[in-house]
Amino acid sequence: MENKQVKYVGKIEELPTIDIEDFIKGGTKRIVFGPDRFWDEFVMRSFILEPGAIAPINQHPWMHWALCIGGEGTFTIGETEYTISSSCWMHVPGDIPHGFKNTSDTEPLSIICIVPKEGDVNPLFKGC
Repeated sequence: MENKQVKYVGKIEELPTIDIEDFIKGGTKRIVFGPDRFWDEFVMRSFILEPGAIAPINQHPWMHWALCIGGEGTFTIGETEYTISSSCWMHVPGDIPHGFKNTSDTEPLSIICIVPKEGDVNPLFKGC
C-alpha cells in the first residue's frame, strides 16, 4: 500500500532552494536526494548558475560526479578547461582543483552534482 505522506515524484524546481550566495553569486542549489531524502550515503544536488555566474575553483578530499542537464558553460579541472552543454558528464577525483562557469549571456547553466554526504558543504569555507 502506498504511503500518501511520502512524495515519490516531483520536479526539481519545486524543491526548496538553499542559499549559496557566499559561494556562487547568481547560483541556486536544491537537494534532490540525500540523508533526509531517500539516500543516506550521498547527496544529489541541483545547481542553477545564472548567465555569467561562476562556481569558483576549489578543491577538497572527496570525489564527485556531475552532469550538465541544460545550458552551456565551462568546466575547469586541474589546468584544463572544457566546454560543457546538456548531456556532458564530469568526474572530479578528490583533491583536484575544479570549477564551473556559465558562459551564456541569456540561458542558465543547470548541473546535477553528487557528493558523499560529508561533501555537501561550502568548499570555500575554511572554518574550524
